[in-house]
Amino acid sequence: MGKLNIDVIVRADQIPSPDSPQYTDLIEFFPGGSATNYAVAVARLGHSSKVYAKVGRTPLVKALMSPLAEEGVGLDYLEELDEEPNVAVIFLRNDGKISMIRRSNPRLMPTAEDVSKLRGIFDVIHFASIPPSSVVYDEGAKLVSYDPGPYASEYSGERVDVIFVNQEEYKRLGSRINSKLTVIKKGEEGAEVFGDGVECRAESIKVNAVDTTGAGDVFDAAFNVVYVADRPIEEALRLAIVASGIKVTRLGGISSPKLKEVEEKLKSMNPKVICR
Repeated sequence: MGKLNIDVIVRADQIPSPDSPQYTDLIEFFPGGSATNYAVAVARLGHSSKVYAKVGRTPLVKALMSPLAEEGVGLDYLEELDEEPNVAVIFLRNDGKISMIRRSNPRLMPTAEDVSKLRGIFDVIHFASIPPSSVVYDEGAKLVSYDPGPYASEYSGERVDVIFVNQEEYKRLGSRINSKLTVIKKGEEGAEVFGDGVECRAESIKVNAVDTTGAGDVFDAAFNVVYVADRPIEEALRLAIVASGIKVTRLGGISSPKLKEVEEKLKSMNPKVICR
């Protein structure tokens, strides 16, 4: 559950100065938004997925829905409104790192009331980059997870089973976190998981980064796919790190790997995980 964006990816190492045009070899349009990236990743890992979002009724949004349907993502819970769409302009550097400018339409943000209407429908619910005020715990779900992204500072203890944060977000949230598991994504330093009687640390893998857009969403999806199946945390971390590592070698937030690709990569590149 979250937002569906129009992602405009532009290759540029710096923003042009006034009256100094800059040329690029790359301007691409992709369906984007954390919920979209997550849903595609889940589908590519072999599970059924649907995305709940409100979208602007525009021809470009319509066109960008087709790739999602082709990936097997269910779109029957999308709400089309006569609103301007959410747009993210992503400036992609040659080292694969990104800077982003967003236009977020507040009228397209899912609310707690919207989410409450969907209680009891889904086995796994992932809230992706939406305010904590929109997070509603579903007792009937096997797993409820949350990656607050830019809304981490607003989190005040809303209940979830798994929360995904980066290092800076974790430092700010501290004791406010109310989850069974806390997953800290540390980029090139790997990841940590603690809670529910476990504490694990995992190393990252080395890759040639092309585009980091959506890597965190792919990590979340891969971790949840393993965790909800009651498999070991070590296995969840390994799949998540390798899946997100493969993703950063590709352009676009929805360019996540399929399960066979991840399993094949694990044969040659198995990140070290230590649990206690």
